[in-house]
Amino acid sequence: MIGKFNLLPARAESPAPLTSTDQSTTVESIDESDSSPLSRVLESNTEAVHALKSLLEEKLQNGEDEEALKIVNRLVSSQPSDLQWKFLKARLLNEMGQSEEARNVFEEILAVNPLSFEALFENALLMDRCGEGEAVIQRLESALKVAQEENKAKEARDVRLIMAQIQFLQKKADEALKTYEELAKEDPSDFRPYFCRGMIYSLLDRNKEAQEQFAKYRELSPKKFEVEGFLQTPLSRMKLFGSDSEN
Repeated sequence: MIGKFNLLPARAESPAPLTSTDQSTTVESIDESDSSPLSRVLESNTEAVHALKSLLEEKLQNGEDEEALKIVNRLVSSQPSDLQWKFLKARLLNEMGQSEEARNVFEEILAVNPLSFEALFENALLMDRCGEGEAVIQRLESALKVAQEENKAKEARDVRLIMAQIQFLQKKADEALKTYEELAKEDPSDFRPYFCRGMIYSLLDRNKEAQEQFAKYRELSPKKFEVEGFLQTPLSRMKLFGSDSEN
């Protein structure tokens, strides 16, 4: 499971591994209140957080989702300003089939950062998967309005990229291609619309047009991503290169 998430941030050095006794004690402490000794330790002790992250990684690798979720909840509680834990919680809930709960967490993130590309993107995918076709477009239009009112051109562009992908997932390929074409004309140096159009053309078996788009993408892309690898990935699972920031 850990590979599906890429959940945990890299750290400079690994903490000492927890013994079986330590692990048992830690997991038993997860259900305690925010004023528990564990919560106070996590708030002030970096090594304790690293140890809990190691335990979390182990639980994820072993497929122990319920135990992993308890640990994530404790990390969210002890470090509420660190949104990485809320992202992790939402993704884990989604993997566990708790879509509504996952969406609620993404909305919590968006309440703090209404233009978070990752949260907007993953929340939109969840909404679309749950059959909320019109609602997801309205949600994205609301975010687009915020970006425009705050004169955040980059974020507005990112939202439009998400909207185009949702259009394609809703079997509105022509609308999606039109949106990507508009984005390409507005900023010819942005490789993302070319890549996305190439993906759609490829999935529609319009291979000549796909090759033309991928050629333009390769010309502009600062990183040489392997197109073939993405072609083997369902479009609904992809994050099509939004903001540089993960959050």
